[in-house]
Amino acid sequence: MSWKKPTIVEIAKLAGVGTASVDRVLNNRKGVKEKTRKSVMDAIQKLQIEYSTAKKQINIYLFCESGETFNEAMKQAVLAANKSYPGVVVSDFYVNTSELEPTTFAKLISEKGCDAAGVMVIAREHPYINNAIRKLVKANIPVVCLTTDLPSSRRTAYIGNDQYAAGCVAAQLIGQMLPDKPANILLIVSASFWSQQDREMGFRRVLRTEYPYLKLEERVISDETIEMTKEQVLAYFNLRGCPAAIYNVAGGNRGIADALSQFSNDAKTIFVGHELTETSRSLLEESILDYVISHDFEQEVRQAIEVIENKLSGINIDPSPSKILLHTKYNSR
Repeated sequence: MSWKKPTIVEIAKLAGVGTASVDRVLNNRKGVKEKTRKSVMDAIQKLQIEYSTAKKQINIYLFCESGETFNEAMKQAVLAANKSYPGVVVSDFYVNTSELEPTTFAKLISEKGCDAAGVMVIAREHPYINNAIRKLVKANIPVVCLTTDLPSSRRTAYIGNDQYAAGCVAAQLIGQMLPDKPANILLIVSASFWSQQDREMGFRRVLRTEYPYLKLEERVISDETIEMTKEQVLAYFNLRGCPAAIYNVAGGNRGIADALSQFSNDAKTIFVGHELTETSRSLLEESILDYVISHDFEQEVRQAIEVIENKLSGINIDPSPSKILLHTKYNSR
């Protein structure tokens, strides 16, 4: 390879590795991890395109409200996009669901978003947040909702799973794993996210039509923190006993797992949750979580960037739902 730019220093900085690692990749030397090699090659491709086309940099902001582990997974997806997507820089802002103040978060979206070429949002349904998004769209700033939709906000597009279908998948999994006799299922939710509402509706429909002998218990409302979720679930267990299955449409999987571990119960409780994060991956490998229903975080961020770029060029795209991914302890890596 012979070019003057990008330099090895620029490649190393973007890829997040040392210059020695870049040199080993460029010279095809042994002893380089595949993850490192991919990061370097992605960085090279991005920088070469930017240098050859003199592509104007597009600044995109992501505003994300969720649980701590989901937020961390999104950070990694954004980091990967910034390392590989030419001409785009995504700046990200996060707040934990348990700490959200809607007025403040909406103000952040409205004020910061005005300085961006495009915006991505992951947030609950709330009038202040919807109004902030409407203002951006009215100002011709494309807004894409990720994972959970906000249709009342008049956003430009939604990218994510068909969450109703995802809830149906969860119900089928639990229904097939339990014996054909009456049993109780505990549903755990958190805030007013559209994704959670849709998952619950799909779940209820499949139980009602295909497994009518399974009873859905009252919902436990979690704040998605480990300790509080554990306390809330343990309180339910102490009052009603351990259910045959748990379906968590929210975060806080570790808190539920801790409650299951602490509560004495002879029978195995089927546990189905959402989002493949480092925490849920560990719980799968520990055989506490049975199934995790998820999606490709990185691919959805890239797709959102494409939608924003096309919208800025006057092209409207209505994305299809992303693939629903199903993970067990055997395919969690």
